[in-house]
Amino acid sequence: MSNQLPPASIHLVKDNGKVKIHTLVAPAPFFANATHIIELPDELVLVDGQFFAQYGAAFRRLADNLHKPVTRYYVTHDHPDHYLGMGDAFPDVPVYALPEIIASIQKVGPHELEEKQRQMGSLIASRLVVPSHVVEPGEELIGGERFVFQRVLDTESPATLVIKLPELGVVIAQDIIYHNTHAFITGPVHNWKTALLQLSADKDYDTFLPGHGLPADKADLDNAVAYLARVEKIKRASRTADEYRQAVLDAYPNYGGTKLIDIYLPVLFPNK
Repeated sequence: MSNQLPPASIHLVKDNGKVKIHTLVAPAPFFANATHIIELPDELVLVDGQFFAQYGAAFRRLADNLHKPVTRYYVTHDHPDHYLGMGDAFPDVPVYALPEIIASIQKVGPHELEEKQRQMGSLIASRLVVPSHVVEPGEELIGGERFVFQRVLDTESPATLVIKLPELGVVIAQDIIYHNTHAFITGPVHNWKTALLQLSADKDYDTFLPGHGLPADKADLDNAVAYLARVEKIKRASRTADEYRQAVLDAYPNYGGTKLIDIYLPVLFPNK
């Protein structure tokens, strides 16, 4: 793997004249990680931290180019592709997470950093940033904008922080949504599908920011539910991990994030 990765893409998702939302998305072969900036009138609120150091640095440049201070940085869950990339790029910002996510990153983060550095060298940040500020479910006014924080359980990960911006009609759902990208599946998906259906049913929101892939709409949420259902069916019909992998790739040949399947296969097919 070259030390210079392809560039990430940058997208202006919403601009209501007062608040802007920017998204940076890594290329599909590099997990298509999506991280977001909520640009308020006088400050920036950031969500998630990429995986590779290069994309973490690109995210920092995007934030710096807006010429406003980063007052809060939220990490939505404890998977390393959502926090390792911020280590070198954001050592100086207040980082928030749910209490169980803070505890998990404190416990497993150093091992994840060491392991990924051993595997990929300088593609991974040299240091770890652990969230130290607690966020709990509820509403909060930040920079004059209403934020709604929710804890969603048992989807892609055991616990995920979902951030809603009612005045903009935006939900930052992260890894509850994979947009045209293979999802990271390690167990039953019933609760995951339910969470997606609940998001889709909420008439107050029309824009959904995934943890992997480009910004999504309600049709994309329907596609995500269909993907989980189809992959669930493939799992039941597959006798081996290789058979499962090939069937998923055949069903979704244009999806990014193929390497995510390889990472979760040993969990979905233990001892096979």
